[in-house]
Amino acid sequence: MRIKSIHIDGLHNALDKTYDFGDITYLFGHNGAGKSTVLQAIQLALLGYIPGTAKNKSDILRHSPKGDITIELKLDDVTITRRIWKMGNRIDVDPVTYDVAALVKELELPIFNFNEFVGQTANKLKDYFIKNILPTANGELNWQKILAESILDCNFENKAVIVDYGMSIIDDLDGDALDQVVRANTKFKEEQSYNKSELQRLQNTIDSLIYYEDYTGSTDVTEINSKLLSANLIRDQLLRYNAADTAMKSTKEEILTLQMQVAKMGDEEKYHQIDADLTAIRLEQDRLISAIAEKRDEISVLNGADATAASVINSAGVCPYTKESCNSILAKIDDLKAESEVRKAKKIELQNEVTHLNDELNRLRSDIHNLETQLATFKTLWGRIDSLKKTLGDLPEKPDTDKTVEELATEIDYLTDCKAKLQANIKYNETIENITNLKFEAEMRSTALSLWVKKTDTNGLQTTLTEKPFEELADKMTGYIHQMYRNTDLKAHFDVSTKANSFSFGLIRDSVYIPYDLLSSGEKCLYALALMICITDNTKSPLKLLLCDDIFDHLDSVAIENTFKALKEIKDVQFIFAGVKDCDAVKDVMLIIN
Repeated sequence: MRIKSIHIDGLHNALDKTYDFGDITYLFGHNGAGKSTVLQAIQLALLGYIPGTAKNKSDILRHSPKGDITIELKLDDVTITRRIWKMGNRIDVDPVTYDVAALVKELELPIFNFNEFVGQTANKLKDYFIKNILPTANGELNWQKILAESILDCNFENKAVIVDYGMSIIDDLDGDALDQVVRANTKFKEEQSYNKSELQRLQNTIDSLIYYEDYTGSTDVTEINSKLLSANLIRDQLLRYNAADTAMKSTKEEILTLQMQVAKMGDEEKYHQIDADLTAIRLEQDRLISAIAEKRDEISVLNGADATAASVINSAGVCPYTKESCNSILAKIDDLKAESEVRKAKKIELQNEVTHLNDELNRLRSDIHNLETQLATFKTLWGRIDSLKKTLGDLPEKPDTDKTVEELATEIDYLTDCKAKLQANIKYNETIENITNLKFEAEMRSTALSLWVKKTDTNGLQTTLTEKPFEELADKMTGYIHQMYRNTDLKAHFDVSTKANSFSFGLIRDSVYIPYDLLSSGEKCLYALALMICITDNTKSPLKLLLCDDIFDHLDSVAIENTFKALKEIKDVQFIFAGVKDCDAVKDVMLIIN
């Protein structure tokens, strides 16, 4: 699959621009002409973002002076159109059934800046080569057997169990040998993390266990429980007895107090005497009330007679019927006046007697009230005494013990403490052996896992398995370097070692190994190009595409000519370069950008 053309509108200074591509295309133009824009447009169309920049829409649109971007990328049998604007991000594919994600899955590599790539640590570089660049590495190495035999040098009691444990972790791996080892390394690390957590959990369990070394009490929990039950029972019985005894004493004291109050008031004979006196006084009260009523009736009769006499006396002898002076009436007036004076004296006498009788009645009523109060007090005290006596019963049986409640409580606390300490010690003894054994097994697994992680890492079996693939990659790169550099004395080389951070790559010139960072700028360019050709050629994507910017700026015309001759012989990879260097060797593939 090849890219045939691209139409760009709105990316940097490319407005409504269309460019066609061949198997090899060299984008030529001055600085700022838009060469890199074309390469970025291809990346944006395929990946949906520009490598080396942020992937969100707002950051992508910073590359557009007009605020929206449209890119149409035509390949042999598919057209990809990507539109990015302020309110959206859309991709259209023709035919619509084409899977762009599958196309670009193998294209998105972390090598967008070769200098940053080679600037990684040796271990990271080595790991990347192993996982992404090297060809399949099967070989005849039985790496599982090597892992199993590595346990033989360990001081394990049951080595077969440890080996079986390790093999169970990696028994479902498939793929080539190198891929298996890489995934085994990942699985061992995951298991190592889990085992570390398990070790910590076991240690926490051990730390949570308590053993009382100073405990000297009974070693029989049943015996302690029996003593606790008995002590609690006796204490409860004693508490009930003491409470009942205290209540009975209090009741008796109250009865005695009430009886003393009754005694002060008098005996039963005194009660009956008061009752008899009260009856007599009430009879006298009734007599007085009757007497007062009689006196008042007499006063009423006298008042009536006075009223009749007054009407005659006040008439001055005039007859009420004839309205004339009557001698007979006049003769009676003096007698009536004399009688009125007698009645007046009698009424005063009667009123004095009523007053005297009322005073006597009030005294009697006061006496009645006092006697009624005394009788009521007698009855209340006797009633309370009878009620309290009814509450008195037999005391509960007193437990057969000389100990006090406080002493029993102290004994219960001691037995409870003994029980807790003994149970803790029993649990400790039951658990510690099992936990210790589990911890020992986990420690053995930890030791084995650490060994296996190291054995399967980039400096272990991965290196052993990749020695030949690295040689094959170096040979393939050497072929490209010979074609491009026309110098058979140069040879690509990878320095692979099992030592940590010892990986490097470069060229062998005149039998002397020169690391990449010590190569000349021209050698670096050709080495990088040869490596990227190998990476592209090894990709599983149907679109084998290599985009390079400014890679020829450090090469002379002869080196450029030789390089392009070599590139034209490579049929499986499409090359799109960009640069400012003009050379006759690239005229036939040059696309001028302005």
